[in-house]
Amino acid sequence: MVPDVPLYRMLDKADRLLKSGRIERLEGGHFNVIGDHGTYTLVVRNGRVYCSCPGFQEKGVCSHSLAVMKLNKSPRGRY
Repeated sequence: MVPDVPLYRMLDKADRLLKSGRIERLEGGHFNVIGDHGTYTLVVRNGRVYCSCPGFQEKGVCSHSLAVMKLNKSPRGRY
């Protein structure tokens, strides 16, 4: 699936979410992300990130999932 929002805009928003501390790490690979339109639950399973937001459900990618991916790739899980 191809997102209707350019990827660079989703990556910019993911960076903003990380820098503003809007990601809460929970137990068992779960996260809460406070987005612009609500708080979404994310889960990391087998190296893939899944988000409860409507955009992810429709397109398979969103700024919330990109932010969690970036967080998990950073040293010690910090941004």
